[in-house]
Amino acid sequence: MSITGIDTAAGSGITSADTSKSLASGKKLAESFDTFLTMLTVQLKNQDPLSPMDSTEFTNQLVQFANVEQQISANTNLEKLIGVGQTNLKAQAISYIGRTIETESGQVPLQDGKANFSFTLPEEAKTVAVVIKDSAGAVVRSLSAETGKGRHEMSWDGRNSSGIVQPDGAYSVEVVAVNGEGESLETAVTVYGKVSDVASDNKETLLAMGKVVTTVDKVLTVRDTATVN
Repeated sequence: MSITGIDTAAGSGITSADTSKSLASGKKLAESFDTFLTMLTVQLKNQDPLSPMDSTEFTNQLVQFANVEQQISANTNLEKLIGVGQTNLKAQAISYIGRTIETESGQVPLQDGKANFSFTLPEEAKTVAVVIKDSAGAVVRSLSAETGKGRHEMSWDGRNSSGIVQPDGAYSVEVVAVNGEGESLETAVTVYGKVSDVASDNKETLLAMGKVVTTVDKVLTVRDTATVN
């Protein structure tokens, strides 16, 4: 996936669909109110002077119109507020460029011939194997790993099982852990990468670590350096 900077066409972050809904609601309310006033005027002109209309009903309708108008106004203001928040989030995301982030992902970016990631075991494992695969799903490298409960930091030198340097890009990380009873253990994987680009699709703010893309809400840590100690 290629992203090339914040989408300035996004404006305030409010989509054209949202704006259209607000405008359509306001227009429909105005048309309904005009129709109501026309009908009310006709009724008042033709009412029996000896038995005038009960004002309770049309007073209630006027109150309902006022409530709907207030709700539409509140929705419009909320959309504007959300838009401002989205714009601020996009602006803040620019500060990630050039910094190393940790994020939840099953893909690790190989950048400058090195990849860093971590995995967490819920309990002691009997065996743990880390499998690195390329974009085609072919196994590039298998790594042995620590079996103790808790978090483990790992790095990959970018070489395959034959010692050949692999090109920078996105690689999947699979951690296969088995306990003493032969049961598979669920592992939580996080990866590190240097942010190279930022973009927005009006729904999410995206961060690119080379060929690996994540979202701002999945960022766990941010570091100034491009390496993981």
